[in-house]
Formats: sequence, C-alpha cells, structure tokens
Amino acid sequence: MKVNPPDAYWKKDVTLFFSRRFALVIKMVYPLAIIGPVAASGIPEQYKAAVIGIVAIMAGTFGSGESLTSDLNDGILGRVALTPIRPQRIVFEVLAVNALLDFLQLLPALLVAYLFNLAPAVWMLAATFAVFTTLVAANCIGVFIANFTTSPADVLLYATAILFPLIYVSGFFRNQDPSGLSAALRDFVPFAYMNDALKAVFGLATPTTPLEVFVYPTLICVVVIFAVCLTGPKLLSPRM
Repeated sequence: MKVNPPDAYWKKDVTLFFSRRFALVIKMVYPLAIIGPVAASGIPEQYKAAVIGIVAIMAGTFGSGESLTSDLNDGILGRVALTPIRPQRIVFEVLAVNALLDFLQLLPALLVAYLFNLAPAVWMLAATFAVFTTLVAANCIGVFIANFTTSPADVLLYATAILFPLIYVSGFFRNQDPSGLSAALRDFVPFAYMNDALKAVFGLATPTTPLEVFVYPTLICVVVIFAVCLTGPKLLSPRM
C-alpha cells in the first residue's frame, strides 16, 4: 500500500499504520485471534465481555503512550513543538487519530463476536460506541502517562498501576452489583458502560440502558479530553 509521507504530526501515525503491510496484517489479526475464539466459546458471558474490554483498554493506552514516548526520545515532538500549531491542538489530533485507528483495528473482531452472539441491534450499536469511547479514554490515559516519562517500558508500568483499579471498579472481575462508594465511582469510569453493553450483547441482564451507554461515556470523555489537551505544553516541553 502506497502512502504519501506525512506533512502533519497526526498523519505520521496514519502512515505508519497503513504503510507497513505485514505489520498491518498483524494488527488486524491479533484482536481476531483473541476475541474470536472467546466469543465462540462456552465460557461465562461476563468473561467474554471482560476479554473484549481489556483488549480495548490495553490497545488504546499502550499504543498512544509508547508512541509518544518513542517520539520524545527521537526528537520528533521537540521539532513539532517549534511549529506554530498550538500544543493543545496537537494533543487533540493525536487522541482522535489514535482512537480511530484503534477502533478500526478492533472492529472486525467486534463484528465476529456479534455474529456468534446475535443481540438486539440497539445493544450492538451501544456496545460498539462504548468500545470507541473506551478507546478514547484509554488513549487519554496513554497521553497523560507520556507527560511523566520518556521510557516506553515505564509506560507499561504506569499504565498497569492506573488501569487495574479502573478495571476493578468497572466490575470486570468482581461483584456485579456494587453499592455505596463502589457504585458511585463506577459511574465515572467509561469502561464500566462498555462492560455493561458487552454483557447485554452476550445475553446478560444489566441495569444500564442503551441511552446511558451513549450519553454518560460521551460526557466523561469530553471532560477527560479537555483535561488531557491542557497538558499539551508540558508534553511538548524539553525533557532532561
């Protein structure tokens, strides 16, 4: 596949995604290799939802965090900082493009999961949208981490420390009916709505409605995106 050289920072990720044919095949196949057999298996439905959710969370967080730290080490972000483009805009473009590329990577696997577990169309749409908002939130976490390290290895460490509590609060592998503080915290984590929507696709009852899956993660992501974009000047500042 012939791709023109990038003339903007966000186009770099698009070029890298599509220009390396073998790497593109691997990127598209590995979610299918994980999610496809799980969706077709007889394991409990909540664990099917959990596997898809964790694949989405990890893909979004590690992809953006490691890409940015690599560009910091290579001096690419230092050169981007010299352009007249506002740092906040650069961060927003990185978030948007990476979330869309991650979604494109996961979409075939999601469609396969839906084929094995036919559900009402509204829930499949809600689950698809929830996976996208999860990717947006996960990319925000990756960008946030890149503000504090230039080591791709540290990204894995920091991401693990941040994501595991969020995954726990979201209800992936714990009490499915939280109450009190746990329930209140859960309402502010977009991963929880994805988990509920995926469980509904796989046939489990959930107190969350499709409308809530569309509305609440959107509001949360808007706030998180705004906050992360404000870190643009720090992200592009020289590192010692």
